[in-house]
Amino acid sequence: MNQRAHPGAVFLYTDYTRLGPYVGHLHARLLQAVDPAPTVIDLMHDAPAFRADCAAYLLAANLPYLPADAVVLAVVDPGVGTERPGLILRAQERWLIGPDNGLLAVAAQDGADVEAYRLPPAPPGIPATFHGRDVFADAAAQVAATGRPPSGAERVDHWVGQKWLRDWDALIYTDGFGNLISGRRGASAPSHADVLIGGEALGQAEKFADVPEGTAFWYVNALGLVEVAVNSGSAAARLGAAPGTPLRWRPRGEPLLQSAPRPGS
Repeated sequence: MNQRAHPGAVFLYTDYTRLGPYVGHLHARLLQAVDPAPTVIDLMHDAPAFRADCAAYLLAANLPYLPADAVVLAVVDPGVGTERPGLILRAQERWLIGPDNGLLAVAAQDGADVEAYRLPPAPPGIPATFHGRDVFADAAAQVAATGRPPSGAERVDHWVGQKWLRDWDALIYTDGFGNLISGRRGASAPSHADVLIGGEALGQAEKFADVPEGTAFWYVNALGLVEVAVNSGSAAARLGAAPGTPLRWRPRGEPLLQSAPRPGS
């Protein structure tokens, strides 16, 4: 393995949470996999649990803010231990490594000349339920060290989620304030429209201070996604909404617009 003098950074994106030893095990494996070890940065560990579809849209929105040649180790993997393969994608000058379950697919839609590689099957004898540590971490470390796919990775042309729509009119993530992030990019959102959710029609604002305290509204957040919020409150609690809840758009004074459906539907 021809290594670079300074490995690239590995960004961790998982639904593991900070509870238990799992994130620590990822760090430990990455620190031991290659020498010199890559810099490891925790992007987030509360990606939508068990929801590779929701997590895929959130990952795509985060990717442009990472440095070129970043390596993203992404794990939202309810099918761990099954025959679903591991996947490496090279898109937007960055590497994405994780399960081939759609998690990496939306981010790849924003890149030209995407390269895709299937990882070899997991070696025998490893635990069936922690491929993040025992399969993907080693691959991520090797990519960070060499700037190339690891030995044994096979070039492929197809992967799960490849034809998902780029925008999804649904909530994908609830942050610590109770704000509700959607899979719809602000740049493609209907103009002068209300969002219908939780029995309320919500108007658009640019920022929280533009509406009175306790008012629910929608805006385009710092990731470029449509987000539903309550000024000084929790939109999740107020609207009873969670990841997977659909968004409906109604231009003011006009009928409802058709929403972009769930991936794969």
